[in-house]
Amino acid sequence: GALDEYKAIRRAHGGTVNDVVLAVVTGALRRWMTTRGEPVRATTTVRAMVPVSVRARSTGGKLGNQISAYFVDLPVGEPDPVVRLKAVTAAMAGHKGSGQAIGASALICLVGLATPTLHSMSARLTSSMSSRVFNVVVTNVPGPQFPLYAMGARMRDMYPVVPLAKGQAVSIGITSYDGGIFYGLNADRDAMGDVDVLADAIGASLAELRG
Repeated sequence: GALDEYKAIRRAHGGTVNDVVLAVVTGALRRWMTTRGEPVRATTTVRAMVPVSVRARSTGGKLGNQISAYFVDLPVGEPDPVVRLKAVTAAMAGHKGSGQAIGASALICLVGLATPTLHSMSARLTSSMSSRVFNVVVTNVPGPQFPLYAMGARMRDMYPVVPLAKGQAVSIGITSYDGGIFYGLNADRDAMGDVDVLADAIGASLAELRG
């Protein structure tokens, strides 16, 4: 989807673009679970580990980079997409004391094309944690909002691949690039052979929020 769509939803309902992304993932997981015949009750949640880049200062006073892990219970049992977004926004707001998120322009200045670097940092963080603590990894990293080229060819899309943590069935990487939002799903073939159903559900979930 277009980044502008996510910004429009944010303006209409509050929160951040990242909150909207997480709400879209929540709605997609709900749809996917329903197709599997999973019990989805009003109180059903899926715990996501959300690696977030936070602003840190080195001893020399220069800006540095570090990753903080947020655990967010995604309200997949809530049928109303706007209520889901409000719940995600409230949950993420509770983590504000953990650090200040770096915006896209600051990321580019700090680490060049920040997206692959930060996704790989997220993967190292998740692989060191027990799968019993969370159900899914959702990492959203802003990329450059201008086109990139290789040997004169314009890069049209950017799909992140986040390695699976031990015992995890799926990881969801999201990247914004040149006005678009791109989702990369990496799944265990044996545990989640229907990952294409989840991929299709992402567009449907975004449409729900657009109204």
